[in-house]
Amino acid sequence: MTKIMKNKLFITLVLISFSPWAHAADMFAWKNYLLAVALISLVGGTLLSLRNKSAETRVSKILLAGLYFWVIFFAQLVVLAGIYHFTS
Repeated sequence: MTKIMKNKLFITLVLISFSPWAHAADMFAWKNYLLAVALISLVGGTLLSLRNKSAETRVSKILLAGLYFWVIFFAQLVVLAGIYHFTS
């Protein structure tokens, strides 16, 4: 198994392990959602910034990690807000 296939398998398993639709069916506190969204955004932003070859310096990788964090964070909030809207 190549390194790229292992990375894709890992990303797929992470995405499958957190299903917003399954959690939306149960009544979770909003703090649990926020914590899960923040952790997923943190891991995703860090992985995406480390894999970006165009960012050579440490400062640019840190800035990209912050940018990716907020993009992933708000994308997940939009998805969860849509799920909440259509289920209630």
